[in-house]
Order: sequence, then structure tokens, then C-alpha cells
Amino acid sequence: MSSQKHIMLSYQWDHQKLVTEVYRRLKELNIPLWMDTQGGMKGHLSDSMAEGVENAAAICCFLTPKYQDSVACKDELTYAKEQRVCIIPILLIPNWKPTGWLGFTIAGHKWINFRDIDTNMDLRMQQLVAEIQMLVGDKLDCFQGVKQWNFTHNANEELEEQNEKFPLSTSEEQDFDPNSYYRLTTQWQGDNKSLGVVNDGKNNNQLILAESDDSSGQYWKITPIVDGFYRLTTKWQGDHKSFDVVNDGKNNNKLILAETGDYSGQYWKITPIVDGFYRLTTKWQGDNKCLDVVNDGKNNNQLILAKTGNYSGQRWKITKM
Repeated sequence: MSSQKHIMLSYQWDHQKLVTEVYRRLKELNIPLWMDTQGGMKGHLSDSMAEGVENAAAICCFLTPKYQDSVACKDELTYAKEQRVCIIPILLIPNWKPTGWLGFTIAGHKWINFRDIDTNMDLRMQQLVAEIQMLVGDKLDCFQGVKQWNFTHNANEELEEQNEKFPLSTSEEQDFDPNSYYRLTTQWQGDNKSLGVVNDGKNNNQLILAESDDSSGQYWKITPIVDGFYRLTTKWQGDHKSFDVVNDGKNNNKLILAETGDYSGQYWKITPIVDGFYRLTTKWQGDNKCLDVVNDGKNNNQLILAKTGNYSGQRWKITKM
């Protein structure tokens, strides 16, 4: 299997002509691509599709009602989500929004508006390229040393897109009771695994995603500090130790429970995304990095501060205990 990352184009065949044109324009920029009609299908259909997904840095899905009804499209996108491939939704049909399995899969993702593609092709392609570069440019050689793309667009459309992406709240500060405890789980693992603290005598105070239980290390207090930031502490250790980010030059961006202090790595912003999920970022790293779960086969379920993307391991549900 090739290790070269690419952008996968996922679509329903009624829009093959449009997607082929998108393929042509992206190819002119030397962006590595996978498309079924452009050499992507080699051998068995399922094997080719699986390889396309597994080697994808991102999957651009061109969404229509027929895409939503397609079993093959559902298989592709569901597998991409399971593999934690970055998803870039592209809407093609005016006055239509995905529902059901498709609506759930792309929840919280910023979508690209191709609804007016007949008159705005150049602008939409600029937006798509900029989104690819922002989300996965570090994984593609074609973007190395290239300045981030900028483009102009309609302010009203930007507001519309942001409302699509963040429909829950316009306020940064959330309504968490500082006298209560909360359980934190991910969209990726569901309620079966919760944010907890290691206490094995070897890796004490390291944060992990552990089997949900009634241990005090899974009871989190969320206390407002200042300017919309919060401090996270456990019932187990009390207010003396806080949710913090390692910055020792060796284990940077790992998450631990550390002595409480006035450190920007202990200041957490909790931002609503969609459907009751939140993204957690720090004052130290800003919105560029957020709370995520390792899934590399070696350090699975460890917590890190990772580059912000469209991953279910970065979407957290916060449930009052």
C-alpha cells in the first residue's frame, strides 16, 4: 500500500462531470488526488475504495440527496470517519441540507458552498484549496513552503456558514455549575470511555481516555477563571491539581494533572461545536491546537494537544454527574 497521502474525491455519479472539473483544477496545482475514474480503481472495488480512504489526508465529499441515498457513498464516508480522515463537506444543491447518517457524519464540519458553482467556480475552488491547505497542508508536499491562501468572499455568506457550523451558541462562556462535577466523553468512543487520570504508580497524573466508571478521577469540576476560560480539576485531587499541558521539551503537548498555578496551559476555552459537543483549547496554544485522543496503535487513548481538525476525537460531550 502506498504511503503517499492524497485528497480523495467522493461523489455520486450524477455529478461526475463537475467533480472531474474539480479534479482537473486541483491537479493543475500538483495536489495529489484520488478519484475513481482517474486511476483510483485498481482491482477489487472494495479494496480500491479502502486504499483510497486509508491513504487520504482528507476526503472531499460532494453532497446531494442522491449521495445521501447511495450505499457506496455511505460506506466511503463512514469508513473515512472511522479512520479519522479529515472530512471536507461540499454542498451542491440549493435549499437542501444533509440529514440522517450524513447529517450526523458531517456535524461540526465547515462546509464549502458549491451551490452557485455555475457562476462562481473560480472563487469556490479558491475556498476549497484554502481549506485543504489549512486542514491538511502539512501532510502534502505540494503545500510545503507555500504561504496560506487568502481569498475574498461575501460577508453575509461567511455569517451563514458560521451559523451552519456553530448553531448552538454565540457566547464563548458556557453555563457550567462550578459546584458540580462533569463527565467528559468523545464522539469517537461514545459514553463507554471517559476522561480520566492514571494512578498506577508508574504514569501517575497522566490523562487518558479510560473505561467509564465511578472513579473520582473521572469526576471533573469546571470552574470559570477569567475572559471565558475555565480551570478543570478532579474530585480525586481537588483544586490542588489542574488539567495542564506538558511543555518540557520532551513530552510536549501531552496532558497531565499538575500543581495548580497561573499558567496559560491550565486556562481552557470550551467552545460549542454542534449537537452538544465541545472543542477544548488552551490560552497557551489558542484555537490552533485542541484536546485530542491518540490513536496511533502505540499510545492509544492517551490525551494530547493536537492540531485542530475535523476529528471525532476532538469533539467532547460534557455531562453533568
